[in-house]
Amino acid sequence: MPVLAALLVSLGSPRPLFAAEGGELPRIVNFAILATVLVLVLRKPLADFLNAKTTQVREELRHARSRETNAEVERRRAEELLASLDQEVQKARDDARRAAQSEKERILKNAEHEAARLRAIAKKEIETEVEAGRRRLFAQATELSVDLAHKKIASAMTDADRDRLVDRSVDILGRRR
Repeated sequence: MPVLAALLVSLGSPRPLFAAEGGELPRIVNFAILATVLVLVLRKPLADFLNAKTTQVREELRHARSRETNAEVERRRAEELLASLDQEVQKARDDARRAAQSEKERILKNAEHEAARLRAIAKKEIETEVEAGRRRLFAQATELSVDLAHKKIASAMTDADRDRLVDRSVDILGRRR
């Protein structure tokens, strides 16, 4: 809404919205082109990277579960083999629990870090899309104001004005020969 209000105010002012010299339009167009190229070029590599990271985290989680399962199997085997040695069994249990807890904490820490990183990437992508939408809206508003100016000029121009412009153009073309 503020952009629309600024556009309407600028249409009522006597100075043009974009001057031929020092205007912002070329910079906006260049930025839009650059942003579009970057989005097109970086979209697939970024998606591939995120998919690879997701696969890697899943694989690590699978390995951790496998290691936890293996630790549990070792604990059971130790209970069967060392049933008479309560202290050894207790030590094996403690070691297995600590290893599983340590692995669980490491995986959770990695998953939290990855989730935070993915949230940051998603936030940046959303901000980029919002900015691109603003630029498109600005470009459309600019185009509409130019069309409105053309219509105002066309409706205000008289036959005498048209004749004078045609004569002037013919004089200019005649001098160039």
